[in-house]
Amino acid sequence: MQAKIILILGLALLAASANAQTVPAGSGTLTGKQRIGASGCGNDSGPTSVVVNLAANGTFSANANGDTYAGTSTTMGRVTRLTLDMGSQFLLESVLEDDASNLCEEAVDITSLTVTQATLKVNKRQTAAKLQVKANGTGTSTSGSGRGKFALKAVGPWQ
Repeated sequence: MQAKIILILGLALLAASANAQTVPAGSGTLTGKQRIGASGCGNDSGPTSVVVNLAANGTFSANANGDTYAGTSTTMGRVTRLTLDMGSQFLLESVLEDDASNLCEEAVDITSLTVTQATLKVNKRQTAAKLQVKANGTGTSTSGSGRGKFALKAVGPWQ
């Protein structure tokens, strides 16, 4: 009985280590669309371009519309989860405040922002990638308070 348990645990650890890969270093210029929406103000979308760099040490950087974001990355299979560092989280909040202010035609202050998804998926041959970022937030303006959403999807070559 004890041998079966050890065998099962060994197989589980082997399967977990097979799925947990080192972060594949690489980079790509990904293009796509970003969308922002704020309650009471409507939605807006437009094209975007993001240059993403993944380092083998588990860090990443991304340049979007002249703003540089950075943080850590964790890879499971072909999907890499991106986590913004504190400075990049504040930068994203500031950029989204400006976008929401333009959309609402009045100053918006984001009071809470949560990045619900930030993933990079590389194909099996590691020649193409897809970036997805989603965030939800709440904010206030002179008109009151409301909720907002942000989404970015971009694809392109990866090397």
